[in-house]
Amino acid sequence: MTYDIILKELEKPSVFKNEAVLFPDYVPVNLVHREEQIRNLTRLFRIMIDSPGAILQRAILVGDIGVGKTAVAKRFGTTMEDIAKERKINLKYIHINCYKDRTFFLIIRKIAQSLIPNIPNRGLSVQEFFNLIWNYLEENNLYILLTLDEVDFIIENEALLYFLSRINDEYVNKKQRISIILITRNLNLLYEIDRSIQSTLLHNIIKFDPYTSNQLYDIIKLRSKEALKEGVIDDDTLNMIAEIAASRGDARYALELLWRAGKYADADGSNKILPEHVRKAQSDVFPFPVNIILELSLHEKLLLLSIASILKKSKSTHTNMGEVESVYNMICENKKIEPRKHTQLWEYIQNLKNIGIIQTKVINTKGRTTIINLTGIPAEKLESILSSEK
Repeated sequence: MTYDIILKELEKPSVFKNEAVLFPDYVPVNLVHREEQIRNLTRLFRIMIDSPGAILQRAILVGDIGVGKTAVAKRFGTTMEDIAKERKINLKYIHINCYKDRTFFLIIRKIAQSLIPNIPNRGLSVQEFFNLIWNYLEENNLYILLTLDEVDFIIENEALLYFLSRINDEYVNKKQRISIILITRNLNLLYEIDRSIQSTLLHNIIKFDPYTSNQLYDIIKLRSKEALKEGVIDDDTLNMIAEIAASRGDARYALELLWRAGKYADADGSNKILPEHVRKAQSDVFPFPVNIILELSLHEKLLLLSIASILKKSKSTHTNMGEVESVYNMICENKKIEPRKHTQLWEYIQNLKNIGIIQTKVINTKGRTTIINLTGIPAEKLESILSSEK
C-alpha cells in the first residue's frame, strides 16, 4: 500500500522543473538589486587580489532576514576565489554559520576542517587548531576570506571576537592571510561589546535595506524561470506574491510562498499556480487567526463573504469594490438584511485592511478603481467559515 501511494505520487505531473532553486541554500549567479553591495565589497577586498597579504580587511553586512546578506557574501566569496585562481593567487572562501557553530572551538575547528584534509575532530585545543591553520596557510601560500554569518549568536563571546579582530597580530611582519566578513541582523549589538574590539570591527559597514514589492517581483520572476515549467505562473500571481512579501521586504518569504503555492498546485493536479494556491501557501506560513474573523461585525463578515465568493469563483488575484458591493447587496437580499450604504461599506473595507485580512490598492483604469485581495487565508476556507455562521 505504501509503495503504491508513493509510486502514484511520483508519477503525477508537476509544475516544477527544478524546485531546489527556490530553497534558501541556493545562491543564484546573478543577484538582482544587490549590485551596489557587491561593488562595495569588491572595492574593500580588491587588495586581496592586487596585493595579497598586505592587510587584514574586514567588513560588516547588516540587514534584516531575507534581504540577501548571505547570498551576496557567498556569491562574492566564491567569485573572488575563482578570480584569484585565474591570477595564480591561492584564495579560499570559507562560510560559517554561527547559529550552528556557536563556540570558539567549533568555529576554529570548522576553519581547520575546511582547509586541512584528514584533520582530527577532537583532541586538539583552540590554539593547536589555529597553529595548524596558520602553518598550513604559510606552507601553501594560501589566503582565507572568512565569513561569519549570524554573528549575533556569538556576540557575547568577547574573547572570540577579540581573537578574530586581531587574528593576525601575533604574526608580526608576516603576510596577513585571513580577512573577515561579519553578517548581522542588528548592528547595535556590536556597539555593546568592548571598545577595543569595536575599534577594529566597526569599519566598512554595508547596509542591506528590505526589498520593495517591485524588487521582489524581479527576484521571483527570475527564479521562477529556473524553478518552474514554462507558462505555469502568470505575472498577476507573481505580483501578488511580491506584494504579500513586501510587508516584510523578505525575499526568502517570497520564494517560500512561490514554492508552497507550487506544491498546492501539484496537490490539486493543476498545471498552473493560481492565486488561491498562493493564499493557501500564505496561510501555511502565517495562519490568520480565525477568532478575529468570528469577532467581526455582521456586515464586515458579509463583505468578506462577498470577497471570498468572488475570488473563489473567478480564480483571480483580486476583485474590485464595485463587484464586492454588488455581491454584498445580493447576499443581504437573500438573507433579508438591510444593506449598508456605500460610505459605511468603505469604512468596513478600511477596517478589514487594518486588521490584515485584505489588501487594497487604488488603480487608474478609465477612472479610479479600488482593487481588493485576500491575504493570509484561502478564499475557499474563508467562505466555508463565514457560510457556516448563523
